[in-house]
Amino acid sequence: MKLATITAVFIAAVPAADEVKAPPPESFFPVHGHADFGESDARYGAWRSGHMHEGQDVFAPAGTPLVSMRAGKVVEKGDDGGRGNYVAIWDSEARRTFVYLHMIRPTPLAVQSRVRAGEQIGAVGCTGSCWGDHLHIEVRRGRGTTGATVDPLPQLRRVLAFRDGARRAALRRRAFVDSRSRGPDGAAQPAGHGYSDVAAGDR
Repeated sequence: MKLATITAVFIAAVPAADEVKAPPPESFFPVHGHADFGESDARYGAWRSGHMHEGQDVFAPAGTPLVSMRAGKVVEKGDDGGRGNYVAIWDSEARRTFVYLHMIRPTPLAVQSRVRAGEQIGAVGCTGSCWGDHLHIEVRRGRGTTGATVDPLPQLRRVLAFRDGARRAALRRRAFVDSRSRGPDGAAQPAGHGYSDVAAGDR
């Protein structure tokens, strides 16, 4: 089989990026946009004025949408002095509660309501004890906001790598298809001309 034929088969088999439907991931990155994990003092376990930092800070502009990392149920929400506007979502499958702090305004979700993975739950802000817009996210064992904490960063990094990798793959597919729809001079080829026509003549 000649190269032109192989290329035509590949193009026919790979749909445009906006047509590719990946299976829904188990977890979503909580910040729907560009985010930064900050310096060492933003990490889980950092020493903070007489206590241990019990979550991971994720920095993003105020108003950036926040989504639920996993499906679950709202078990607590509120606005206290340190947490600011916060919401806690219990995932019975993982046996973990995900707590999102410092949101710009109270979540519209009601306690006991079900939440889909990837559903918007609020937006980045700086309410409560906070210096600079960011999400402080905690992962706690068991149901509620009093269980022992675990470091969220490994899971956050895995989910972020999955998200960014999927975006890069979609862009590569789109660029490949677009490049094959143009001639050697970069101009768009007329209908009825291109690799598919060459392939037909190679049979």
